[in-house]
Amino acid sequence: MKKIIPIIIITLLSQSTSFSQYFTSANYTKALWMTTRYYGAQRSGNNNWLVYNHLPQGVLTKYKGKCFIDDNDAGYDLSGGWHDCGDHVKFGQTQFYSAYMLLKGYAEFPTGYDDYYTATYLNYGKTGKWSWEEGAHDPNGIPDILDEVKHATDYFIKCAKNSSTFYYQVGQGTPDHKTWVTAVQMQTQSLANGGGQRVVYKNPADASMASFCGATLALMSRMYAKFDTAYASLCLTHAKYAYDYAKAHPGTVGSPDCCFYGANGSWKDDYATMCAELFWATNTTSYKTEALAFTVVDEWTGDIHGNSYGADYSSNGDIALYNLALLGKSVAKTVLGTIVTKFYLGNVQSDGQFAGGNTAWGPLRYNANTAFTVALWQKLNATDGTINKYIYDNIDYIMGKNASSLSFIVGFGANCAKHPHHRTVYLDDTDPSDADKQLLNIPAKNAQFGGMVGGSRNPSNYKDLATQYQYTEGGIDYNAGLVCVLGFINAKLAPVDTSKFHAPTAISDLNPLSVSASVYPNPSSSSFTIQSSVPAHIKVVDNLGRVMSEFELVNNKSFGEELAEGIYHVIFYNENNDIIYNMNMVKQ
Repeated sequence: MKKIIPIIIITLLSQSTSFSQYFTSANYTKALWMTTRYYGAQRSGNNNWLVYNHLPQGVLTKYKGKCFIDDNDAGYDLSGGWHDCGDHVKFGQTQFYSAYMLLKGYAEFPTGYDDYYTATYLNYGKTGKWSWEEGAHDPNGIPDILDEVKHATDYFIKCAKNSSTFYYQVGQGTPDHKTWVTAVQMQTQSLANGGGQRVVYKNPADASMASFCGATLALMSRMYAKFDTAYASLCLTHAKYAYDYAKAHPGTVGSPDCCFYGANGSWKDDYATMCAELFWATNTTSYKTEALAFTVVDEWTGDIHGNSYGADYSSNGDIALYNLALLGKSVAKTVLGTIVTKFYLGNVQSDGQFAGGNTAWGPLRYNANTAFTVALWQKLNATDGTINKYIYDNIDYIMGKNASSLSFIVGFGANCAKHPHHRTVYLDDTDPSDADKQLLNIPAKNAQFGGMVGGSRNPSNYKDLATQYQYTEGGIDYNAGLVCVLGFINAKLAPVDTSKFHAPTAISDLNPLSVSASVYPNPSSSSFTIQSSVPAHIKVVDNLGRVMSEFELVNNKSFGEELAEGIYHVIFYNENNDIIYNMNMVKQ
């Protein structure tokens, strides 16, 4: 009998693991690829893959495949960033929060994130193969999550213009919602219909958005230093601008545009997070001192506290407590543990799903967000060797382990949400009636959209209609927690060899030829020198997509003295007009 007992125990453990993990490792990897690339589908400005080569009838060629490239404030470029949900407004409340959470997930679980594509989706577009199964990947040596977040931080640098100027919203929800057309089309419409010279909002009496902006840029300065030291330095400079602005404007505000987003619950948790990230980026003790000065008493009180409601863009106590715990504040670790065990693990439905949050509007974001908090809590307590069942119960439900076998990630699985409330994904510019919206189908190129819809905790109640936006609309803040926790799962089930990631200093990163290229000094306040071991046609492009300089390169060349301050993209083309390399440079 003694010989049989160990066998029985092993079998039971195996059954328990199988019960908790419903999907294969490959499924979680694919889901992470899709939900990460979703942010490329939300890009404003250039390189939104949903509208690759899309040009509506009657629209000028300069707008082909581009979204709101004319956003500016009296000539100050504000193009870029992310569209919020199924619309095209750039709301600060969700944008700064989402970017930080995505980057924090990568920072904490870096082995969960792989590299499948370039920042411009070069090979997907070149081959016309956009699905996971077609495998037209072309890795560029940088994790995809960083390529996606960098599109946001390029914009955040513009938002934190200096210590006294901070931009937080571009566009207005009411005009934007008047017509159902792609972002490519809408940018050419009148201001009253969401286009034209969109309204810009700046300098709010708010520390929350500036804090998340600063935290993201500070964290990006650490995460991107391996790939581009000049860009990392630029991020840190503007992170400090955001810090200065936040410090001078304690408080929170909602969207000035009607009632789309309310104010954050507290500016202090976001500010503490920014101070923590600035400390880790600079090793300047004063930032740590500021962060630790905020009080933590229990799960309900103190400057930094949790919320039984769960975490979202307006309630950020969980992440602040985690950061303070990492700084050594022991009471923060204790309170985070109380929140997790009492409010999350101890508050579930019969199927293991989180029972809190907004159960009527976007409930599944709380499944994902609380699961990510549990993952951080596990890491903090060194119990992350085994993924907590709560994480599997909530994420597997989203992916399709439910009574209807329905995946709430658009494009993931045969039986998935297929009709999101999203203006651009359908590539329809006819402004259809509500009845006709329900007949729209996503074109094959965009089928693996990757957006998580708001969904329902009961799959039989879900209404998969584009007009039922309460159920079918997603958003950048909805996907953020899901991407983070999928990164955690992948780090445990199929960790990535991060030694393969490297700075893209050679054309060979995108071309089998063994050649090298560089631009120096970078940054520069005068001219640059560019060199390459093979001939190339060079275009220097600004963030509006305008070609500012163009020339043939043989060996080396001096250029750029006439350029204004800003970030530029240096694009290398071969004799077939194929892009073989793309790098950034900074004119100071």
